[in-house]
Amino acid sequence: MPKHNPLSLALFANFFLLFAVAATTAATTPQDEVFRSSCAEARYPALCVKTLSKYAGSNTKPLDLAQAATKASLGQARALSIYLKTTVQAQATSTRQRAALSDCMAQISDSVTQLDRTLSELQHLQVKSFQWQMSNAQTWASTVMSNGGSCVRSFRNSDADAKLKLDMNRRVTTVTMLTSNALYLITRLSEGTSRNHRSNSHP
Repeated sequence: MPKHNPLSLALFANFFLLFAVAATTAATTPQDEVFRSSCAEARYPALCVKTLSKYAGSNTKPLDLAQAATKASLGQARALSIYLKTTVQAQATSTRQRAALSDCMAQISDSVTQLDRTLSELQHLQVKSFQWQMSNAQTWASTVMSNGGSCVRSFRNSDADAKLKLDMNRRVTTVTMLTSNALYLITRLSEGTSRNHRSNSHP
């Protein structure tokens, strides 16, 4: 049976340990830390980090993060709107289901409009109208969350089968969660900018 050199085993163990540490360090970049810090107090922090990692690219400024979160929510809302108009509409067989679908389609269509307006506002901020624009963005994002609740209630009270209700709840909840995180980042941007403005105004 071959003998192992203790020194060689120790060197191998040290090499393996260094490799593992390096791999862990590489997996956590400064950008990831910014995302985690920015999302720490969001209602859905894990989803927030995942969203920013996918949509924010190399941008790390608060405005970029708020825009990225809004884009993610808008994308999901658009996908849901298309899903309602195609797949769900084809499955609606009763009067109550069609009524619930009609209500939900109107709510989600409005959500797409509200998120589109929110993103546009974030992309065209002006110093003089900043607080007014931020108030608009917060109001519109809040409306999206209310729309989601109304849509879910419509289907819950219909005679749609349990599988469709569950699927609808999951899809609408995803939009609501993403919007909640976007609203948090928008509010964080608004409050942070206001504090900086007050500090600069009073040396």
